[in-house]
Amino acid sequence: MVYLTILLSLFLLIVAGLIWLRKAQYDAIHRNFLDLVDQYGGRVVRGGFAIRPKYTGKIKENNVSISFSSEKKNKNETRRYYLSVFLQASNVINFSILSLEWLGDTGKVDLGSRVIKNIFNKKYVIEVSDKHLMKKLDAKYIEKTVEKMHPFAYILVSRKGIILERLSHNLIADTEFQPISQLLENLYSLTNISPVHSS
Repeated sequence: MVYLTILLSLFLLIVAGLIWLRKAQYDAIHRNFLDLVDQYGGRVVRGGFAIRPKYTGKIKENNVSISFSSEKKNKNETRRYYLSVFLQASNVINFSILSLEWLGDTGKVDLGSRVIKNIFNKKYVIEVSDKHLMKKLDAKYIEKTVEKMHPFAYILVSRKGIILERLSHNLIADTEFQPISQLLENLYSLTNISPVHSS
């Protein structure tokens, strides 16, 4: 009986420690998001003490939200964290920028039937739905922007907004004001792409 009590106490202590570590991490991210509130306005949404915080605000009069998620594909793999940004700013051309490394991780590497263009030393591809749209995109401008935001999993640009998702190895460092504000500025620059008029 004493042995079971000790085991139960150890188990509860480990669980409490994990909850405390998660709360400490989320508190640090919450403070980082408050720096965004100071600069861009908006607010931090958080449902409870051990709940993931989310930032919502505006950049250049466009709504933006920043959140993060996690996944664990199997028992042998460590948990992965992803930072997600949604910017409600439209573009005249719909296109995607996909990391080939991320595509490989998801098992989606067959690009033969898709309309793509390799950029950034073949680390990323620009994808469109029609080959005529590719001619209208300023691939060099996109590549320069990608270089500033590398690494990320994907960016989806549409008339409704822009979504970016990137793998994070350190959520606290990645949500600090300097890197996150630069990310937002570079992401916003993808809304300013005007169609190239090819001859």
